[in-house]
Amino acid sequence: MKLLNESQILGARIVEFLDSRDLTVHRLAVKSGLPNTTLVDLINGTTKSPKVTTIRAVCSGLGISVRDFFDFSPYNEVEK
Repeated sequence: MKLLNESQILGARIVEFLDSRDLTVHRLAVKSGLPNTTLVDLINGTTKSPKVTTIRAVCSGLGISVRDFFDFSPYNEVEK
């Protein structure tokens, strides 16, 4: 199994939410106020360091909090 980098992890997380809400990238773009290309770049892992404002816009479009977005492994694990 291939390990994902940070950009790929964020992209996969967005896809999970899109699938669970039966949303398209275009619909999320409309709801979040972000360009389609920005979302596609996030999903594909092209964007290496997305701005916090971009992640907040994605979360707003999905109807979730930033905390909800990052509430999954590996982000909710405590480092030892």
